[in-house]
Amino acid sequence: MAHDIVWGKSLESALMLARQENKLVLTSFFSPACEACIKMKKCTLITESVQEYITKYFIPLKYESGIDSEQFMRFGVTAKPAVLVLDAEGNEIFRKIGYFDPEKFIEKLEKARKKAAHIAAGRHG
Repeated sequence: MAHDIVWGKSLESALMLARQENKLVLTSFFSPACEACIKMKKCTLITESVQEYITKYFIPLKYESGIDSEQFMRFGVTAKPAVLVLDAEGNEIFRKIGYFDPEKFIEKLEKARKKAAHIAAGRHG
């Protein structure tokens, strides 16, 4: 059964949860008027494998253009859809822009997780 993604809105609480659960923060920037954003929502994010993957490894956060323009500026996001992966301290690990089919999206998130693990190992090793 699919796990609907519960998207948060607060960066601070997402970072706190990420520290508690030892996860990364997946930050999605979208616009309801953007065709690629709509396709991402209707074709990729509703896929069971994507939902399970995000739920297992990430704290999901979503910002909408126009409403959350402060966050768009904070992260320097000008194109949508944009996906940023942050570590539990709020450091950007990974950024991808555009539509990705479910398989490609999981592949990108896997790369982000490997990069984060590599960075963390460098800090602690």
